[in-house]
Amino acid sequence: MIKRIIALLLSIFLLLPFTACKKITPTAPDDLPSTRKSTSGTYAYFAADDSNTALRLRVPMQWEFDGEGGCYTIKEGDTAIGTLVLGEITEGAESMAEAKNETYNDVLIKTYTGVLKKSKEKAAWYRIYYSYKDDTGNNRAITLEVAESAMDKQAFEWFSKPSPMPIKNYRKLPSLSLDAGNGKKNIAILGNSFLYNEYSGIGIILNDMMTQSKRSCTAATISLGGATITTYATSTDAVVKACMNKIKSGSYGIVFMCGLYDDCDVENLQTIYDACKSSNTQLVIFPAHNENSPQLENALLQYPDLPCINWRDELDALIEAGVNRRDLCEKDTHSHSKALAGYVGAKMIYKSLFGEEPPALSKNCYVISQATVDQKLSGITAEPKVLIPEKNIYKLK
Repeated sequence: MIKRIIALLLSIFLLLPFTACKKITPTAPDDLPSTRKSTSGTYAYFAADDSNTALRLRVPMQWEFDGEGGCYTIKEGDTAIGTLVLGEITEGAESMAEAKNETYNDVLIKTYTGVLKKSKEKAAWYRIYYSYKDDTGNNRAITLEVAESAMDKQAFEWFSKPSPMPIKNYRKLPSLSLDAGNGKKNIAILGNSFLYNEYSGIGIILNDMMTQSKRSCTAATISLGGATITTYATSTDAVVKACMNKIKSGSYGIVFMCGLYDDCDVENLQTIYDACKSSNTQLVIFPAHNENSPQLENALLQYPDLPCINWRDELDALIEAGVNRRDLCEKDTHSHSKALAGYVGAKMIYKSLFGEEPPALSKNCYVISQATVDQKLSGITAEPKVLIPEKNIYKLK
C-alpha cells in the first residue's frame, strides 16, 4: 500500500513541471476561429484630440470603450479585454512578434501577436498598430490591444479595414500649380449654362483677377446649354470635338470639369480623364451649383487622385451662413448661378492656383463690381460642415 502511494506521489511530482510550464502559443490571424458569440458589428470613430481626422473601425456590438483622459479600456460585459490608445504601445514589445503587415485605405496596419502577463496571468494577446496621415498631412498612430480570447476571424477582418475620415469639412482648396503637368499657362473650365457670361460670368471674373495681379495666364470657359460630362465625352458636336482635341493636344495646363448629374457622367469621366492624361493635363473636378452630391461622391471615390474645388458646396455653405440665396442664384427653373456666385468660384480657383487672396476687381469687370462683392460677402464666413458628430467620436490624447 505504501509503495502504491509513493508511486502515485512520484507520478504527480513528475507531471507538475509540465503542467506548470505549459507553453502558451498565440494563434496566427488566419487561424483564428470563424465563429463568435455575436456576429453583429457597429462602427466606432477614434481621433486624436487635436485632429480633424477620425479612424473608423468596425467593432463587435457588445464591446464598450471605457476611459478618461483619452485612453480607453475595452470591455465585454464586466471583463476588461483590451485597450485602445493614441500612438504606439511599446510595453512588452520584446514579447510580441509581427504577424501581418498590410496597407488598407492608405492606412499601414501592423499586427503583432505574443504572450503578455496582465493581472498576474500570462495569456496570448493581439496588438494592432494603425499608422496614417490626417487631413493636414501629419502622421497619426493608434494602437488596439486585445486579448486573443476575445478575438475571432470576423473581428480581425473588421479591424483590417480601417477608414480615415474627416470630422468636419472645411472645404480646403487643393494646391494647384500651372508649372506642373505640361506647364501650359492656359486653363479651361468646361460646363454648361452655369458658366455663361450672362449668368455667373466666372471666366470674365477670373481673367480680371489674373490681369490685375499680372499673372501670365488666361482662362477659357467652354459652355454648352444642358451639357454634362457625358456630352463632352461622347458628343459629335463640332464645338465639343474641337474642345476635346485641344485637351488631347495639350493646349491647356489645367481643365476644370463641371457636369456630374447622372451615373453615366461618372462612367464617362474616364474619357475626360484619359484625354487629360494623354497630354499631361491636370484635371480638376469643379461641380456647379445644380450638380448632384451622390455622383460627385462616387466620382471622388473612383478617382481619388483627382483634386476637387467644390464650388457647389461653398455656395451652399454661404447660403447657410446668411448670404441671400437670391444674390447667388437666379429665380428661374435651374436656379442659375449669378455673378456673385461666379465671383466665389473664380476666387476659389485663383486661391488654389496662386495660394493667395485675389486682388480687387477692376472697373472693367462689367459682370460685377468689387463694391457689390464686399457689400454681399463682407463679414460672412462659411462654417465647416460636421461630417461626424463629436458625440460619436472617442477622443485620444
